[in-house]
This record gives sequence, C-alpha cells and structure tokens, in this order.
Amino acid sequence: MHCRAISCVVISIVCCAALEQNPSGKSGWTGKLLVVPMDGSHWTGVKAVSEEMGRRGHTVIVVIPEISMRLGPGKHYITKTFPVPYGQDLINQMMVEHVRELTAPGLSLLKSVSSKVVYLRKIFNCMDSTTESLFKNQELIEFLRAQNFDAVLTDPAHPMGAILAYNLSVPAVYMLRGMPCGLDDAATACPSPPSYIPHYLTQNSDRMSFGQRTLNLLKSMLEPLGSKFIYCPFEKLTSNFLQRDVSLTEILSTGAVWLMRYDFSLEFPKPLMPNMILIGGINCESRSPLTKVNPGWKE
Repeated sequence: MHCRAISCVVISIVCCAALEQNPSGKSGWTGKLLVVPMDGSHWTGVKAVSEEMGRRGHTVIVVIPEISMRLGPGKHYITKTFPVPYGQDLINQMMVEHVRELTAPGLSLLKSVSSKVVYLRKIFNCMDSTTESLFKNQELIEFLRAQNFDAVLTDPAHPMGAILAYNLSVPAVYMLRGMPCGLDDAATACPSPPSYIPHYLTQNSDRMSFGQRTLNLLKSMLEPLGSKFIYCPFEKLTSNFLQRDVSLTEILSTGAVWLMRYDFSLEFPKPLMPNMILIGGINCESRSPLTKVNPGWKE
C-alpha cells in the first residue's frame, strides 16, 4: 500500500501532463497523503502536487502554521493549522531584509557574508520555532497519527516534515532543490567525489584546475561542520520529540523517494541513487509552446 501511494505521487508530478485521465480525474484506488510544506517558493511545486492528488480523489491533508508568507488553503486538499509564537510582522520584516540584501549596492566580502549569516540565522530561528510549536501540539499530532497516512510529502530543507514522517512510521517523499552543506548527499549515501563534482557556492565547473579541486576538497571537509551548525537546534527538538537521540542524517536517510527539482540540462552531471528522480521544470506550470516557424526567418 505504501509503495502504491509513493508511486502515485511520483506519477502525478512527473507524468501528469502526459497521462490520459477519465473525465473525473479519479483513479480506482485512493489513499491518504500528509503534506508538510516549507514556506516561500518551495511551496509552489508542493502545492501543485497537493492539488493534483486531491483532484484525483486522494485524501490530502496539508499541515501549515497560522502565520506564513505563502502557505494557505486550496481547492482539493484539507488544511490543518497550528499556532506559532511569532506574528506576521516578523515574516514581513524578513522579506524586506531579503529584498534589501538582493538590491543593495556592491558590498565588501566581509559585509556581504556577515549580512547573509544574520539573515539565515533569522530564517532558521523561525523554522525552529515552527517545528517546536508543531511537536508540542499534542492534539494535532494525535489527530495525524490516527489518520494512518500512506505517505508524507515534504521538503527536507525544513526537516519538520521528515521528522514527523519518521515519528509516524510513514514513508517520506522529499521534493527539494538541494540541501545546505551537502546533507542530501550524506543522507542518500550518494557518491559526490570533490575532484569531479563542484560544490555549491564554489562557482567551479566540472572541469576544475588543481587549485579549484583543492578548494573544493576543503569545502567538502568543512560541510559537516556547517550542517551541524545549521541543523543543531533541530536535532535537539528531534531528541525531545522522539524521546531518544537520533541524528538528522539518520532520519533523512529513511526517505523513500527524493524528487530533485533540477535537470542536468542546467546542472553539471553527478551520480544519482536509484530513489532520486529528476523533476526539473515542475514549477513551470504556464507553458508557451514555440512557434513552428520563426516569423523573422526567411528561406
């Protein structure tokens, strides 16, 4: 049953446009899908899948905080909200700071790095508060436990959904662009040799000089420390929630399917594990087909 639910999610995302459906759009088998999304642009693709799964007759329950940037109700899924200790003013402030950072004139390297660190710290503090609020909401957790979901769809960049899926003993389907510090490679045990695979933010290509390979290797050695720094609060919350010590990498490694929102036409090739599926372009819902004949072209 779990495998069927996971397969249905994958088919809905990757093959939706190509499948021929009956007028009602409903399949003969229906299941239950729990969706624990991440706020911001991450919600775009996850919402489209949630709507499509609900339209096909599956029961889709989306769990979101009461305060958010873009999260909200939909036509084909059920929304469950939970209170959080921050208000909309904090969300608005972070959005303003993000715009200011993107549009600010050329800053020194030190100033640029320090501002990014401060901004990211605010984001992760907000994510920590959201996760803690959900885990302390025993009424909602018990409700979700009683639903007997077939799968959980979530973005592991905010590991709240992955931790919840682990606690509920439900297969997790991850939809993501990537994770900080190569945590996705560590969780999937995916080979990522630093001599050939350029790491994020290095601006290296897949054809590196000896110096670039050396810097790439140093960055790969420092990434576990960066991951520990970023996700340390989540591991504390996880230990309290599960009542035992467990690493975030161990939790993420139990993911059934990893839906990667990129494509090798725009990325440097790299190894993939069998449960990693490329779905680049999932956010491009509005399509404008190219004309068969270029008006400016003459024979």
